[in-house]
Amino acid sequence: MARLLLLLIFSALSAILTPLRASNFYDFIPGPKAMGMGMAFSAVADDPYAMFFNPAGTANVPYTQLGTSLGRLASPVGTMTVGALTYMRPFEPINTATVGAAYYAARQTFSGDKDIFLFHYSQEVKIPQLPLAKPLKVGGNFKFINVNRSPGPNDGKFGAGFDGGILARSNSGLSGALAVSDLTTPLGVPRPTLTLGTAYLWDKWLTAAGDLRVRSGLSEFYPGIEAAFFQGLLKARMGRGFQLDHVGQVAFGFGINFSPVILDVAMTFPSNSINRQAGAYQAGLSARFGAPAFFGSFVGQAASQSESLKAEIEKLEENRKALAAATRTAQTNRDIADGQLRVLEKRVRELQDEYRLLQKKKEQTDYDLKEAEIQKKAAIEPAPLPSAVRKPAPAAPAVWPREHVVVAGDTLRSLSKTYYNDPELWEQIYEANRTRIERGLPQEGAVLLIPEPKK
Repeated sequence: MARLLLLLIFSALSAILTPLRASNFYDFIPGPKAMGMGMAFSAVADDPYAMFFNPAGTANVPYTQLGTSLGRLASPVGTMTVGALTYMRPFEPINTATVGAAYYAARQTFSGDKDIFLFHYSQEVKIPQLPLAKPLKVGGNFKFINVNRSPGPNDGKFGAGFDGGILARSNSGLSGALAVSDLTTPLGVPRPTLTLGTAYLWDKWLTAAGDLRVRSGLSEFYPGIEAAFFQGLLKARMGRGFQLDHVGQVAFGFGINFSPVILDVAMTFPSNSINRQAGAYQAGLSARFGAPAFFGSFVGQAASQSESLKAEIEKLEENRKALAAATRTAQTNRDIADGQLRVLEKRVRELQDEYRLLQKKKEQTDYDLKEAEIQKKAAIEPAPLPSAVRKPAPAAPAVWPREHVVVAGDTLRSLSKTYYNDPELWEQIYEANRTRIERGLPQEGAVLLIPEPKK
């Protein structure tokens, strides 16, 4: 969403804001990196020339830096030659402060000369009332200016001036800048300029930036981009170039990081006609004393990747150990569960045996109760009168198994006594007729199978 909003703002401002009056040599700001990005630099501000665009950008630099640049710009008015020297270093008494100085000279044929010598100070500050992810950068320049208009040797004016700026940053890569420049004593130069800038760093390699400059009679918007390759060794830039004397320009540039030395080159071409008297180039060298050599970034990157891989391997090893420990714990729990299951199975078998024993005891008890009732009933009823004595017929040989239809009063013991002449063999009849016996008594009307007795 932030990227889309940034692109929409750039497009809208590029379409709406058009120069109300031509920019002249007073408006040019030195710096080959900024020139290659189309002068969209106030929210980037990360090299020694940042003090010219936004004095806040140089706050808390880690190294002492020295820069020099030289360039030429052509226009229908005349050719302009520019040169600059910059120096800045950390300010030890204040941990996040930077001090510096710079000299800038511009000479344009038929227009005049301009010289600036400035002293610079910037610092990071934390403001509790502002919910910023990173400290706010603030900075300012106090400068002496000499202007000599052409023609005539007596048009020179000398005075003092001030520049100021702030730079806010976020963890998402978005930054915003506000700078006020050329607050000077009366010199006949253009009035103070207000610059609003924004920049967005995408995926640590592509920077999109835009600067809106507003002063009396002039409003201009400068968009630009920078892409980093080979871990920052090479940077390519493009943007809308500086509109010197109202000639549209397209800017290109590149930078090579031979740390501690950095080379920056920028070129512009007229956007409406290649044959117009326009175009520019600027080259600069900057040195960062104490900075690591450029090949160290590759070694450092490899070492960082190696450390990341090592940390990942260690993490995987810890995960493997944790998984192995969890596996052992699960195996132990499984063994315990298996032991408990075996104990429960044994207990179930014991309970089943106890149940069967209790079932037999119950059947025996039911049988005994039934037998007692029959005997009690037989004791109460009168004994039948003796009938004529008959001579028993010879017994037919027994055929097994036999069938018996249960009538009221039959019990397993009575049937065993009837068929086996032994009431204690009732279990044989029970085992052969389990499904026809209920609660230890044969079901009335059921046909029981009487097996051959086994003594």
